[in-house]
Amino acid sequence: MSRTEPLSIAIIYNLAAQWDRVDVNSVVDGVTSIRGTLEALGHRVTLMRVSEGIGPFVHKIEASQPDLVFNLCEGFAEQSSGEYCVAGLLELLGVPYTGSGPFALALALDKPTAKQLFTAAGLLTPAFAVCREGAPLPSGLSYPLMLKLAGEDASLGISTANVVHDDAAYRSRLQALFAEHHAPVLAEQFIEGREFTVAILDREPIVLEEIVFTVEPKILCYRAKWATGSVEDLGTRAVFDPDVTPTQRKDMFDLAVRATDVIGARDYSRVDFRMNDRGEIYVLEVNPNPDITPNSGYRGSLHAAGIAFPDFVTRVVTCALGRRAVIGA
Repeated sequence: MSRTEPLSIAIIYNLAAQWDRVDVNSVVDGVTSIRGTLEALGHRVTLMRVSEGIGPFVHKIEASQPDLVFNLCEGFAEQSSGEYCVAGLLELLGVPYTGSGPFALALALDKPTAKQLFTAAGLLTPAFAVCREGAPLPSGLSYPLMLKLAGEDASLGISTANVVHDDAAYRSRLQALFAEHHAPVLAEQFIEGREFTVAILDREPIVLEEIVFTVEPKILCYRAKWATGSVEDLGTRAVFDPDVTPTQRKDMFDLAVRATDVIGARDYSRVDFRMNDRGEIYVLEVNPNPDITPNSGYRGSLHAAGIAFPDFVTRVVTCALGRRAVIGA
């Protein structure tokens, strides 16, 4: 796609009614940034807030007939599952759109299923079990454990208390998560060691990032991601030239592509790893359509890789236009 070819592009996004859901509502910064970039590239841009309702959204899409939808939608009606439902709706409408499709978005959000697929593909991932409200505690795992909501992203529900070292802490934190979220919880073996992320652009790994911690436990919790200036935020630092061997770097790049292919993520994504003191690399999860707001980790990866944001946007738009919708409108 040439930058001289103007397109009609609709940027779609959602907002949460809860003012403190920074993980969702920070998308406004991304919308502003991407709108400015697309307009600077010569495109005509329309903003569509999906959270105003599905009916009005469908009407706007059908009335405006955009050449492309830039999908920044993270959910619908306070549900993260709405992310893949909106992508499915775009498929049915026959509109080209950026980012991963509904199946990949659903798989990535379903952490237990994703981990089963990693294992089936021969990728090392921490041992795990699923905890459900009112059911007996799963057995067979050894401490320490990391507790995560089984069907959420953006570190929702993750605090420093989520790393548990005994039965009492395990039961206490589980009950707190059940009481607040009423959803299944993934308990997985906590891998002591270092944490890494690989940013992917169009199936190519672009940079290896290490998250360096000066706080305990060494995890990227919700406050570390979203509470700017907090102890947890200040206790984490991104390093884009980590001290690893060439083989370890290559292995993480290769594993990132393999994990991305397992999930079916496309255009842009991030893959998270932990590496223990024996050098064993564990795939934690794949993040399709990661946050691309100005201060996000992915934007940091683009900068570290020397990729200008307009070039990233152009490449993502080109990828989306090159795909056919499942059902023609």
